[in-house]
Amino acid sequence: MLKYKKRSRLFGGSNISTSLLIILEVFAIVVGVLIGFMVNEWRENRNNQRIAAGVLENIAAEMTFNHQQVVANFAYYDRIIARIDSIVAEDPAKVEGMYGHQLSGWQGAQPPMLRSSAYQMALTTGIIKDFPLETATRLADIYNVQTVVERLDDSIIMRFTTDHGFAALPTIRHLFGIYWEVLPSVMLGYQEEGLVLLGEYGYNLELEESKLKERVDLYAGFSEQ
Repeated sequence: MLKYKKRSRLFGGSNISTSLLIILEVFAIVVGVLIGFMVNEWRENRNNQRIAAGVLENIAAEMTFNHQQVVANFAYYDRIIARIDSIVAEDPAKVEGMYGHQLSGWQGAQPPMLRSSAYQMALTTGIIKDFPLETATRLADIYNVQTVVERLDDSIIMRFTTDHGFAALPTIRHLFGIYWEVLPSVMLGYQEEGLVLLGEYGYNLELEESKLKERVDLYAGFSEQ
């Protein structure tokens, strides 16, 4: 009690009750604690934003790699399909007894093997919650389509290891035809969504004029209808 009475003299001798002084001190402590929480939260948010930006750079690098894979593989599939179709046009029965290694330019099955580890890391670590909602939604759309290619890769690898007739031209024509249809959908996501989201983080590849671009533009037209 004496302690608070002495303090009251600091206020020009005015009669400030002990309870009011206690309230003021408690209020000051609470404000200090709240400010401390706010500063810590601000620091944590800034740190999370830096981490999220780093993850987006990794995703942009991953998408750049995938872009190049799609371009190279689509061109390869297109060439092999054209050669198989030319054989079928000349002699449909001939293709039944042929294998891929008999074609000029044959380089194996070459599944695209697109990467998704950077995106999966963002999901498993929860970092994706620090992405803007639109960014997280668009990335989910891109990688959901890409999942189709990843499943195709798994099925091809499994079949390649168990089926000695895997490289027969009818089989190759069928599998390459599936990739030929699916890869433009993946690239459409990269071009329409990826360039908007990740241009500032490093993914800035635009398609050059090619059969792939024709297919991507065609699919883009379908999506707008």
